[in-house]
Formats: sequence, structure tokens, C-alpha cells
Amino acid sequence: MNKIKKEFDERQIEIRKNIFKHGFLVTIITLLLNAFLNDHGIVWASAFNQNILIFALSITVVSIEFHIRDVYFGREISRVPILGIMGVCIIILAILLGINFAEGATFVTNGELTNAGASVIFCVMALASTVCGIVQTLRNKQTENTTT
Repeated sequence: MNKIKKEFDERQIEIRKNIFKHGFLVTIITLLLNAFLNDHGIVWASAFNQNILIFALSITVVSIEFHIRDVYFGREISRVPILGIMGVCIIILAILLGINFAEGATFVTNGELTNAGASVIFCVMALASTVCGIVQTLRNKQTENTTT
């Protein structure tokens, strides 16, 4: 038996398809914006950091929309362990970034985002997705408690 059909009904599968379309559009738009900026001599980060942050932004948008529309996981799968792992990773990254900035790292150097700066932005995106997931989990639990 196909596991996807067991976990998601047709409406949820359609919602997931639309969310992935939104993520794809975000990726295209940010790639075009980045190309426009680079073509006009505005280099906001190294090529590696530009690509990673564009990719991370798309994943963050998709993840947040999954949480908001409540189709992140299947019916019988809890999101709590994933959110816990993400939370721990964010805390570790924040501590490492704090140490890095305490040792003299900068957010921007010569008008260009540094690796530390890119890491801060990535941390904020991961935090936004995690907080959105926690809020949605709490809402679901509150709804379950209200209905029972």
C-alpha cells in the first residue's frame, strides 16, 4: 500500500503541491533578483552564501506554509520530535555564533555578507520555521482539548 495515500487525503496532497509551487516561485524570484543585483555590481555575499541562503529561504517559506496549512506531517506522525531537534540545533548554532562574534567576527565586511552573517540569517530562518511549528502544535493540542 502506498504510504502517502494512507497518510494524506486528496485535499492535503493538493495543498502540498501548491505549497511546493510557492517554494519554487520563491526560488525563481530570488534567483532572478540576485542575478539582477549581481549584474548591476551589487554583490551582497559570496556566491556560495548567496546560493545557500536562497535555497534556505525557499525551504523556510515551504516549511512555514506547511505548518500554517497543517500538512507538514501525516495524520499519525508527531512533529514534536522534529521541532525538538530543530530547536536544539538552533540553540547550538546560536551559541557558536555568539562565540564567533565575541572573538571578533563581523556580520558584513567590505559591503559583503560574511559566513558568520549568513549563519545568523540561516539561524533566524530556522527559528522562524520552528516557532511556527511550535505555535501550530500548541493550537492543535488546544483544539483537541476543546473538542474532548
